[in-house]
Amino acid sequence: MPCFVATLGLVLLWRLVNLSVAKDTCDIYEAVGQSLTLPFAFVGLTNTHVLRWTHNKTIIFYRQNGRVSVGKKEDISAAGALQLKNIQFSHAGDYRADLRHLNGTLDLTWSGRLCVMDKVLKPELTYVCDIKSNAVKLNCFVAKPQGLTFSWTLDEKTLTSETRQMLSVSLAQLTGQRNFSCGVANRVSKVRSDTVRPVCNKPLTSPDSSLLCFKRTAVVAVLAGGLGLILLLPCGQSCN
Repeated sequence: MPCFVATLGLVLLWRLVNLSVAKDTCDIYEAVGQSLTLPFAFVGLTNTHVLRWTHNKTIIFYRQNGRVSVGKKEDISAAGALQLKNIQFSHAGDYRADLRHLNGTLDLTWSGRLCVMDKVLKPELTYVCDIKSNAVKLNCFVAKPQGLTFSWTLDEKTLTSETRQMLSVSLAQLTGQRNFSCGVANRVSKVRSDTVRPVCNKPLTSPDSSLLCFKRTAVVAVLAGGLGLILLLPCGQSCN
């Protein structure tokens, strides 16, 4: 009995996971404000057919004997496809088309899930010179980075291995004039930033020798046996 209950629990859990995955899966993606014709077509559609479209199980178009009782005639193509204009988030959801003969027999059906998304905004490319790490760090800034895909170009060549929002480049790679740009994309749009040419001052390879000398004299204090010995050393000519 305990084994049966455990097995039943696993089966129910598996079904819930599958339903959750199926619910979040979209067949079609479109951006807000765009137009879309759903991929349904029936060659030879006539007034002898009954055509019904539903959105989230609500009838949004119904035509029988050539007469439209729900929806508008111009919302349907000659092949029976539903045409959506000026798409908004309220258009998202499950769509279904049923094409029947007048006697009620089903001729063709189609169903699909539409997801509506905003277009991505143009990113702002900024950079910071990190002298300590001997690198320049570039940031492809966008307000809502979740779910976006990032890309980078260097001198108009795509850096195929770089797909993160931030990019770190050693100062040695900035020899000459190097141009960077970044791009962001989602399922319905993509856009690139303006081109940026980082300028960083490279760190000194050795300390300045002039900083090792005082202007007039060098004072050295030597403590020996509790007595202080002060030697005044004249500065070299290089300090003058």
